[in-house]
This record gives sequence, C-alpha cells and structure tokens, in this order.
Amino acid sequence: VCDKCTEIHQAWEDFTTHQIVPIQDVQADAANLIPPKKKVLYCPKHKEKKLKIYCETCNELICSNCTIRLHQGHHYDVISDTFHKHKQEIDDNLEPVKHHLATVNRVLHTFDARSREIQDQKVAVQEEIHMKIDQLHQVLEQRRTELIGRLDQLTQH
Repeated sequence: VCDKCTEIHQAWEDFTTHQIVPIQDVQADAANLIPPKKKVLYCPKHKEKKLKIYCETCNELICSNCTIRLHQGHHYDVISDTFHKHKQEIDDNLEPVKHHLATVNRVLHTFDARSREIQDQKVAVQEEIHMKIDQLHQVLEQRRTELIGRLDQLTQH
C-alpha cells in the first residue's frame, strides 16, 4: 500500500485497529499455508524405484524389482489395497474394544457416582461424630458441675 493510501486507511475510524502489512509478508505467509507434497519413498536397494508394494510375508514396503529378485514367492500387494485391507482388520479388531470401552466408561461413571456418595456419607458421619462428642462434652460438663456442687455442699457443714 502506498503512503497516501496508508494515511487514508488509518484516518478512517472503522480501520484504526487494523495493522497494515507489506504485501511481501502476506505472500511469504501464504506460501507457508500450502500443504507439502506427499513424500515419495524410494527403495533402499534400488534407489531409482519407488516403494509401491507391500510384502505381506516380510511386512515391509518393496519396489517392483524387489518382488522379482528378493521377494520371489512371497505374498504381496500394492500399498493402497494393503492399506485398505489392514485398515479394515484394525477397524474389525477395534469393534470389540469399542464395546468394552463403553462398558468400562459405564463402570467408571458408576464408580465415580458411588465414590461421591461415599464422600457425602463420610462428611455426614463426621458431622454426626462431632455432634455426639459435643453432646458428650455437655453431659460431662453438667456432671462435673453437679459433682462439684455436691462436693461443695458436703464440705460446707
């Protein structure tokens, strides 16, 4: 923005809180917002080959050359198909866990509720203990007063 436009912009009441930033800064920030490209993995044994296959036998990513030379007779598939297959296996294995998680959450909720009840009962019992001890103190004080009074009566003659 030129100096004249900056002056006008800053003089306008609705824009007094705006901060004017050079276009170069905006362009640099915008470049950082562009997501990075997906990382392509290359075979450590065949440097020019991309890792596009998953060897089920060895549980590792391999290139097409590896299927012929190093993984002959193994079970393998393209990464995308293997991904979907393994994702489905994980989802299937998670289903019982999700069921148990719901059960565990219910038990925890019940436990928390019971814990709060016990805490409330503890407070009530503590208050009752204090009240009973105070009553006993009163009875003992009354008895003391009574006994001292009798002692005084007996010793005055």
